[in-house]
Amino acid sequence: MTDPDPPVKDAPHVASVLKLAAAMQRNAVILAVIVAVASIVVATLMRGTSGAIGAVVGSVVAGGLGWLGTFVMSRTARAAPAGVMIGAMTAFTGKVGFLLVFLLLFRGTTLFDNQAFAFTMLAVTAAWIIGEVVGFVRTRIPAVDL
Repeated sequence: MTDPDPPVKDAPHVASVLKLAAAMQRNAVILAVIVAVASIVVATLMRGTSGAIGAVVGSVVAGGLGWLGTFVMSRTARAAPAGVMIGAMTAFTGKVGFLLVFLLLFRGTTLFDNQAFAFTMLAVTAAWIIGEVVGFVRTRIPAVDL
């Protein structure tokens, strides 16, 4: 009887990347939700129902696109470190591109308030990025191995 194949051991960077992705996503979600709720309240008070709808749509779009970056990071963790970086940069570029597409796509809509939508997307995206940076810094994992 033969022994089953031993499990393949992950490269040393995999655990670090997965830990970073989880911490970045956790901090980003917390901060983005706080900013989204505040934006929805402000938009409702300033613009009424159409402002609330615009803020909700902007929050969902920005939050979903923000989530994409840490999702890609966790899915590419087992690739070479350069592959993880390429995945993260591609996700970031895609995020910015899709934000631009959504802004242009909904520019003239009458479904909701455009300003509430745009400012909420901006605020939630900024909050998501700040949350990712805070999560990265708080993990205290060296980003460069010497």
